[in-house]
Amino acid sequence: MPFFLLWGFFIWLAASAVFRLAGQFFFTLEHPLIILCTYLFVVPVIWTVTIPIYSIKNCTGIRRLQAAIYIALPGMLIDAIVLLYFDKIFTNLSADMDRYFASWLLWAYALIIFTGCAKNPFRLQFKRVY
Repeated sequence: MPFFLLWGFFIWLAASAVFRLAGQFFFTLEHPLIILCTYLFVVPVIWTVTIPIYSIKNCTGIRRLQAAIYIALPGMLIDAIVLLYFDKIFTNLSADMDRYFASWLLWAYALIIFTGCAKNPFRLQFKRVY
């Protein structure tokens, strides 16, 4: 399962970089529709970064749920600290946006864990060519 911890860390790192560099375009009180779109957009993103990995790593049943937890865990632990220093880390975002950002994080982590519980609609099939 170390692979999934590392994968979760890289997902956290990529998402943090996006919001550190361009978060002001996603979280703005002047445009609540954009915030809503940010919540909706993460659904296919989470699906894309989790479901194929479960298939590639042949995770089914309880192993798949464990993998989802391991993917979510690094980001959740790091964000618990990051949110304490939100205004110093995400200087491009208004301090008033911290609650929306935290809410979005909970939503994203819940989606990751949900992918571990949901039935696998996506199965990669590899065939040998002789």
